[in-house]
Amino acid sequence: MNQIKRFEFRFGSTYLTLEVPPFYVNFQKRNFSSIMEWKNPPKEGVVVYIYVTRYRHVDTLLLLKRLHPDFDLPDELKDSGAAIEEPSPKEFEEFAKAIKIEGLVTAIKGLEEEREYGGNGIWIKRIDLFRLYMLLIIKESKWTVRPAISKENISGYGFEIPIDTGMVEPFMEELREGEFEEIHNHVENQHFHLTLDSLERCVGLAKEWDYYFSTRTRWRQTVFLS
Repeated sequence: MNQIKRFEFRFGSTYLTLEVPPFYVNFQKRNFSSIMEWKNPPKEGVVVYIYVTRYRHVDTLLLLKRLHPDFDLPDELKDSGAAIEEPSPKEFEEFAKAIKIEGLVTAIKGLEEEREYGGNGIWIKRIDLFRLYMLLIIKESKWTVRPAISKENISGYGFEIPIDTGMVEPFMEELREGEFEEIHNHVENQHFHLTLDSLERCVGLAKEWDYYFSTRTRWRQTVFLS
């Protein structure tokens, strides 16, 4: 690479919001750093922008279940998820038009033309010897997207979790030997840079500790299936 390249991950079609500040991928360290922290910008590399929809959040999860039956929904949505798998392709197409989610269908299919779907809410982008993963993290019908990175022939995944400042000590106690790398201080939270042994561990820690989930706010479901 001989210049800064922009990598975008857009999950949704309308009311897209930049989920976190754009971040620079440090491939050698297998971690990320916010470009808001830059003092001396690098001359090459990759900057990642993650955009997610802020519209019909629960319906998006149900649609993903329809497109990928392997996708594991939260317990409170499993009945609706089973129902959305039943219509025939033609019936589902008419249903999508009727409730005006056809744009979302197109957006997700377009996303997966450029990013490999790795199963259960994981999308993968290969960059040279590295793999950049976008992980859909779900808790109580609320969700976000967080990145992870790996390199061929090297074990582990680079992962970052924003932690409420008041929860730093108990979070440190939760970490296993060898997982902690460094902390970056931010205004409202602390960003922990970690090396984890699996993507499942990344998702599990994020669901339990990510600052984003600390408000316990639930989104309203706008479509109910029976």
